This record gives sequence, C-alpha cells and structure tokens, in this order.
Amino acid sequence: MLQQLYIRNYALIKEVRIELANGFTVVTGETGAGKSILLGALGLILGERADTSVLREAAEKCIVEGVFYNDRLRQHPLAVEQEWTAESAWYLRREILPTGKSRAFINDTPVTLTQLQSFAGKLVDLHQQFDTQELVEGDFQRTLLDAMAGQLTEADSYHQGYQQWQFDKRALEQLITEQERSRSEQDYLQYVWQELEEASFKSDEIELLEEQVRVAGQSEGMTQAIAAVLERLQGEGENILLQIRRSHQSLSAYENNSDSLKQWSDRLHAVDLELRDLSQEIERAADRFRSDPEKLNAWQERLSLGFRLLKKHGCQRTADLLELQSQLQTKLSGVQSLQSRIQELEAQCAKQEKALLEKANQLHQARLNTIPSWTTQIDRLLKQVGMPTARFQVELRETSLQAYGIDACVFLMDANYSEGTGEPNWQPVRKVASGGELSRLMLCIKSLVADRLDLPTMIFDEIDAGISGEAAKQVGRILQSLGNDKQVICITHQPQVAAKGADHLHVSKAASGQGIETQVNRLSEEERIETLARMMSGEQPTEAARNNARELRLA
Repeated sequence: MLQQLYIRNYALIKEVRIELANGFTVVTGETGAGKSILLGALGLILGERADTSVLREAAEKCIVEGVFYNDRLRQHPLAVEQEWTAESAWYLRREILPTGKSRAFINDTPVTLTQLQSFAGKLVDLHQQFDTQELVEGDFQRTLLDAMAGQLTEADSYHQGYQQWQFDKRALEQLITEQERSRSEQDYLQYVWQELEEASFKSDEIELLEEQVRVAGQSEGMTQAIAAVLERLQGEGENILLQIRRSHQSLSAYENNSDSLKQWSDRLHAVDLELRDLSQEIERAADRFRSDPEKLNAWQERLSLGFRLLKKHGCQRTADLLELQSQLQTKLSGVQSLQSRIQELEAQCAKQEKALLEKANQLHQARLNTIPSWTTQIDRLLKQVGMPTARFQVELRETSLQAYGIDACVFLMDANYSEGTGEPNWQPVRKVASGGELSRLMLCIKSLVADRLDLPTMIFDEIDAGISGEAAKQVGRILQSLGNDKQVICITHQPQVAAKGADHLHVSKAASGQGIETQVNRLSEEERIETLARMMSGEQPTEAARNNARELRLA
C-alpha cells in the first residue's frame, strides 16, 4: 500500500505530505484545485518523464517521494540484485533539477527510469478515465480471462515452455542453416582428408625418404669404393691382410729374443685381427650399398607424392600434413556431430510442441468453461453502474500455438441490447464503447479479478465521470467493496461515490504570499458532511442537503 506521498515544488504545490490509509480513500475538490496535479506528481515516482515545466520555483528542485509497503517485492529481480533488505517500507523518490536533469531512487539507491518503472509497476495500478487502451489489447484481455479461470500459474508455465520451444526452434534453424552452408565445403574437406588418409604418411616419412633417395643416388660410387677396399684387404696377390700376416710371422720367430720384437709382433697380430674383422664387416654390409632399382623407384614415387601434397597445402614438413589431416578429421567429425545435434533438436522440438499443444488445449477448455459465468457477472455489474442495456461477451478464436496458447481473446460488447430482439450485435469493445463506458467496464472487470491478479494499490481518476444518481452510488459500492481487501484511491466529483470512502481527502487552492498553492486536507466526519452537501447543492448548502449527505454516508 501507499502509506505516504511527499511533494515539494511541483506545479501549484509548494510542499505537502499526505498520509494515506488502507481501504477506500476518496479525493475531492473543485475543478482546477489540483487533484490531477497529485496524480501527475505520483506519476513521477511511477517512472513517467518530466521536464522543468513542472517546477513551481524554477531555481529549486522538485522532489516527489512515496513510502510503500509490499513484502512480495523482496523477490523482485532488482531487489535481489541490489540486495535490499528493508524490513518495513520501500522509499521511491524522484527529483527534477532546475537544469532539467532527472534522478530516481529506490531506498536511496540511484536507479534508471526503466528500473523505477518496473519496480513501481508492482506497487501501483493507476487507472484514469481515458487510460483504457490496455482493455482493448488481446494480451491484457487474455490475462483477465486467465485470472478468472484460475489459470494464471498454468498460463505462465505454458509461456515459459513456449519460450524454450521458440529458443530451441531458433537454435535448430541456425544449425540447419549452418549445415546447408557447410554442405559444399564438407565435400571438399572429405576429398582432401581422403587424399591424405590414402597417402598414409608416417611421422617424418618424407624427410626420411628424401635422405634415402639422396643416399641411393650415390650408391654406385660407394659400391666401387667398398670393392676397392675389399680388393686391397683380401684380393688376389699381395693384399694388406697377407702382408701383415707375413710380417707378424717374421717377427714372431724372434719374439723370445727381444722385448721390442715381442711387442711389435703382438701389435701386428692385433692389427691383423682388427683388419680381418673390419674386412668381414665391410663384406657383409656391401649388399646394402648396392643399388636396388625397384626400391629406389618406389622411394622416388612416394617422395614425389609427398612433395606434391606439401606444395598443394602449403606445408613444409610431414608433420604439417599430419596436422592438417587431424584438423580435417576434427571438422568432419564436427559436421557429423552437427547432424546428430540437428536430429536431437528436431526430436526435442517435436516433443515440446506436443506437450505445449496438450497444455494449450487444457487452457483453452478452462477459458471456455469460465466465460459463461464471468460474462453473466459482468453484465450484472454493468447494469449497476448505469449501463442497463450493455451486454458483454468473450470470444476465443483458435489459432496455431502462440505465446499463451491457441486462443486469440477478443472482448465483445453490445452497448444497446434489447431483450427479445434476438442475439446481441457483438462488436469489439474498442469499436462500440465510449471512454466512459470503457472505464466502467474496466471497473467491473477489475472488481472481479483484483484478488486473483493481486493488484497493488489501485487508483481511479474520475472513473465515475458521466454518471450520477443510482449508477454513481453503485460505482461507489463497487469501489467500497474493493477497498475491503485493497487500498483503493478514487478522485471523484460524485457525492454518491465520495460518501462511500472510509477516508476523505479534500484538495483546494489558497492564496499565499508566494501565489496560489494547492493544499490537501483530511476531512473529519462533519467536514465530510459539509463537503458532500456542497457537492450536491453548491457553495451554500441547505440543511436538507446536509441531511441528504448524512443519508448517503449511512446508505
């Protein structure tokens, strides 16, 4: 509820602090006294835009502050984000500086205008005579119907599921687009990968082949050199091995006669053994250095393949080709994974659509079941508020799956229905209802759904304009009934409505040394009687008018 409203330097208001009670409060005053100024000031802390034209004194800033009570707002995303822990009240403040700059605060924390609007929208429901556009909008109409059907939670659950379905459908569309875009690239990637896969190079293979071919190119010279060495070591005639063996034999015959001869003989024997071993090793290895034309041709062909692939892909080494092959494998696996993901999302979206359709049908049925009793109640209330020939109806037009089901909700009305003339001539309310009729229709609807929608403080600005007598009295009773459970504030010119308020604020203008000022006063019971009498009979009320005022208070 709105407990207190403080206004300073706004239009005709120099400074005023208004204490507000729970229940039904009426606000009265002469035309031009400043009742609409109160709503304008309140609009500032609800997030409406303003400029320096609202300043009473151009050199001073304007301040509007409201003190609210609402425990449920502790779960508001902004309250959670800011970690507000106020236990008793919410303080919403708006300042308009002489420079034109505007500042907004919640609990003394600076906030943006958008944040203020979001937060304040949960605190105050402001309804003005011509502020009925939402009543002709399909989403708002559907919300009202769901409230009466007790389906707000179900509708919200469906909406969340619908949003997830839409999100997944967009993701699926993106994947399909990506798949189509990569389809031609996939063929190329597959071709390149297949080429590398078939080449099947091992680590450092091209480098090793290059070395082998280079060595093989010198095999003839190496073979000739090896043959010459073997010829010298073990060829026919006086070869090295034979000469060393004979030299050893010559010295060994005298090795016992001289230590030096013994050492030389032993060394010649060791050289003989080493050269024989070396000769045998060279002989055994000689085949490896002989040219093998078939093997060399195979090496050259594979090396040529390697060089071609290196050049084709701008690589320098075998390792680069193998890395490219690995990258291609990863990309191709990703394409395959993309297809799997598409299939999963297709199945998921189909499952979601089926579940949503089932929930949408349940919502549709609940809405249909609610319409007869709800329209009957509204017709009854319309008669009470001075629209005896008005009839109200709700039409559900089935659609494909939408954000809140399969229904397009349309409020219909026949403002001039006569019994016995057949079916009413149903038309959308926006086409057939005047501003005043829409206001009274909104009042009737809100009176039925206020508890279900958990509407906050409800403020009505001259919703009773254009009616009088019994109709005005019934509007007052409806507002009074709303005030039993809600804080309801109504600006009115009708004494029948003003008489029903549990609290009565009077707005007036008074001259001061600084010009005309708007003042707001809470009326005592006697002051209320006098005010009601003046509303009925003028500035000089008769005793009969006062008696009528007392009767209105008791009615």
